[in-house]
Amino acid sequence: MSLQLSPHVMPWFFLALFPVMFVIVSYVLASMGGWRRLARDYRLDKGGGFPCSSFTSGEVGGVEYRGCLTVGGDTRGLYLAVLLPFRLGHPPLCIPWADVRDRVHERRFFLHWDTFRVGTDGVELRIRSSALAPLDGYLPAARQA
Repeated sequence: MSLQLSPHVMPWFFLALFPVMFVIVSYVLASMGGWRRLARDYRLDKGGGFPCSSFTSGEVGGVEYRGCLTVGGDTRGLYLAVLLPFRLGHPPLCIPWADVRDRVHERRFFLHWDTFRVGTDGVELRIRSSALAPLDGYLPAARQA
């Protein structure tokens, strides 16, 4: 016995399946890259007011976030958030500057990136240098790759 959907049900089935898959993929990417590990220690439940740069690209633990990161900070620490449609499983973070280490400045083709390790797990972050330029006074000194 095989399950066959009528041609009228097929579009509705996929429309209902898409939001479920979107949620699952969002949580899986947050777990794979290390965002959920960072959220254990650095989740920002309240507050904010950070000067920010939106639509920034970066990587968290190897998972790419192309143009959907918000990056900012002040004396409290480095602020990271994912734009709202993709925020499921990605709570905003505020990482104290003392937990940001091993900063490396690198150039890939025409783009400049800063890579560093964060937290006790050493999750690797790679963020466009242009987004971090206003925060350079808070970040550890960079070495060239």
